[in-house]
Amino acid sequence: MNNLELATTIIAGGSLITAIFAIVMLLRFRKTAKAFFTGNEAANLEQFIIAQSKKLNELSKQSDILEEAIADLRKQQKYSIQKIGLIRYNPFADDGGNLSFSMALLDDHNNGVVITSMHGREANRIYAKPIIKSKSEFTLTKEEELAIKESKIIN
Repeated sequence: MNNLELATTIIAGGSLITAIFAIVMLLRFRKTAKAFFTGNEAANLEQFIIAQSKKLNELSKQSDILEEAIADLRKQQKYSIQKIGLIRYNPFADDGGNLSFSMALLDDHNNGVVITSMHGREANRIYAKPIIKSKSEFTLTKEEELAIKESKIIN
């Protein structure tokens, strides 16, 4: 027997072993598939797949609804208070402490309000001025303007 015959015999033997292994695996698969897809198990599997498909469709619809809600919230968020600036100061030279303050509360479009509290010995006064695009129809104090600037810098 020469080398060519030997190599051919080895290849043929390997092919035979591979074929036998494939047949055994196929028979096992058929047995498992037959047991799985016949009788009650097949009906249960079909019902399970249908139920999962319905759940998947339902989840997809819910996902679409949630995406729309998130988009709406993002639009609404632009009009909520996002920028806050606070300046504390002492408006009166004879009174101690920085108990007065100006606070700017602005949305994403720089609209909102500036609230100023001026603390004195006899009284405390609070003022609120509307802000539209960082400006007010009322004259703003230096501290109120600083509060507006600070709100834009920090946020």
